[in-house]
Amino acid sequence: MDLSIIIVNYKTPELTTRCIESVCNSTVNFGFEIIVVDNDSQDNSEEKITKKFPNVKWINSGDNLGFGRANNLGAQNAMGKNFLLLNSDMLLEKETLEKSLSILNNDSTIGALGCHLINEDGTDQKSVYYHIGDYNGVLKDNLFYNYLFYKQPTKIKGIMGAFMLIPKNIFDQVNGFDPDFFMYAEELELCTRISKAGYKIEYTEGTTAIHKHGGSSSSKRWSQRQNLVSNALLYLKINGVFGYLFYHLLFHVNTITNFVLMWKLDKNYRKGYWQVQGDYYSNYFYYMQIPFLYSKKPGNGKRFLRRS
Repeated sequence: MDLSIIIVNYKTPELTTRCIESVCNSTVNFGFEIIVVDNDSQDNSEEKITKKFPNVKWINSGDNLGFGRANNLGAQNAMGKNFLLLNSDMLLEKETLEKSLSILNNDSTIGALGCHLINEDGTDQKSVYYHIGDYNGVLKDNLFYNYLFYKQPTKIKGIMGAFMLIPKNIFDQVNGFDPDFFMYAEELELCTRISKAGYKIEYTEGTTAIHKHGGSSSSKRWSQRQNLVSNALLYLKINGVFGYLFYHLLFHVNTITNFVLMWKLDKNYRKGYWQVQGDYYSNYFYYMQIPFLYSKKPGNGKRFLRRS
């Protein structure tokens, strides 16, 4: 079998159904399977989805494992030579699967492949990352630094976890997702280890998928706070304890600098920025725990920073 498509479901039966329909309507000339890992939804997701798609391989996790650990569970039960990790809030264009898999199969140096993500209205959405755990990525949010010094890098370091096409042998080689992450930033940490293993992180503009961004998240405020905690953990994983502390120092420098300069900017921009600042500082209890609970190496996933 050429491809195993792994979808994590958590209380989103309608979104997951739409996602699977888009997969089934795709134009393909290869064999594939669809695996749905349910993160203990405790609703009628299984009944709704398996009734409409009886060939779907359904896995009940028994707990809310988060994104990375649920995908690891799906990968353990997958038969395909390649894995497509697909968010439940995704809609694929008809040619996306075939084109993407063709690109992956024709270049053995690619370790992970992403596609062009768009919103439901057709506008562009963030598809790639140019910063993963580097301090330039923190300083770009500093208004003074951004205006005078920042230059957008050209090398892609990571792709969005909403659509990740990865050869099975490479996923196994790097031992999949780090289970220390509950949700957010885990795909960036995975891309980092794939790169260190000698493979390329690639993105293809020629394949498109619609991403209902945040559609699978239960709360926007919770998602933002969890994202900030996970991003902090990412800096620890990549840079160690001292690098982790330096990340927080730079965040504080940004806060002070931007407080002085922010008032000349758009009111809505200011409101959004200070909301992020509030969420960051509300996480201080978790930031203090991270260096004592986690290390640079992938862990066992027994501790979660937050639960939805």
